[in-house]
Amino acid sequence: MIAVILLLAGGVAMAWPLLSAGTGRGDMKRRLHVDAEETGETVADAAAETRRRSSEAVRDKALKKAQEFYAKSDPENVAKIRMKLIQAGYMDPGSVAWFFLARFAALIACMVLAVLYRVAVGADMDLRGWMIAAGAGLSGYFLPGLVLSRQISAKMREYRNGFPDFMDLMVVCSDAGMSMEAGIERVGREIAKTYPSLSENLQLVSIELRAGRSMNDALKALADRLGLDEVRAFATLLQQSKELGTSLSNALRVFSDEMRHKRMSLAEEKAHALPAKMSVPVTMCILPVVLLIAIIPVIVQISEMK
Repeated sequence: MIAVILLLAGGVAMAWPLLSAGTGRGDMKRRLHVDAEETGETVADAAAETRRRSSEAVRDKALKKAQEFYAKSDPENVAKIRMKLIQAGYMDPGSVAWFFLARFAALIACMVLAVLYRVAVGADMDLRGWMIAAGAGLSGYFLPGLVLSRQISAKMREYRNGFPDFMDLMVVCSDAGMSMEAGIERVGREIAKTYPSLSENLQLVSIELRAGRSMNDALKALADRLGLDEVRAFATLLQQSKELGTSLSNALRVFSDEMRHKRMSLAEEKAHALPAKMSVPVTMCILPVVLLIAIIPVIVQISEMK
């Protein structure tokens, strides 16, 4: 019995390296297969990333060339457009180049559409046709500017509506003992859902203050970005309060009441202007119908009498 047990143990000891080698070889094959798949995926991802980076490099180079060309040709106009884009919410420095490219693309697209329309209706491309195409291209050239003006108006409406709420929250922060820098940062986070654009600009002010810029300069830059006189008045208020040593909380409370009253005055002004604005559609659309309803029965009676 002891000899049989020893023989079995010896056989197992001799067969164990072969079994472990087979298992290790299977694990090695499986690992090599997985590594090959991962390597293939990694190579494909690297190739896609390389293509994406090359396309972004070409795009960035084209935008840089366009921006440099327009900056050299008319720097004052480029600076004005840059400020308008910032007021519309486009903070990217390459937005100026995108704007000029959009203007050029709109010009070409409108001209092509005008020519295709003339060809589709069977009209000849004579001098009149080319003049119409040129007029369409000119309209397309000014179209991005009109869209930008509409966006600036919408942003300014949001800023004007949100600034009184910003002042109310600043009064609360000031009464709680917070500094002006901490109050601006906290209020910028609080109004992110209600007024996202104003919150973004306030967070930018917080970043400038942490970078070492003075409060007066940061608020003046905020006024330029928002395009509101109220922000300039707020910067002047803080500067005067600091120089004269008056209570900042009381100054903010008075300014907040004034801003709220101004917002209510603007709403009342729009409400009082509504009847004058409604007179034109009422005269053009409703009055002719009323006149026809009043005159047609008389015309019918006169025709029956004849």
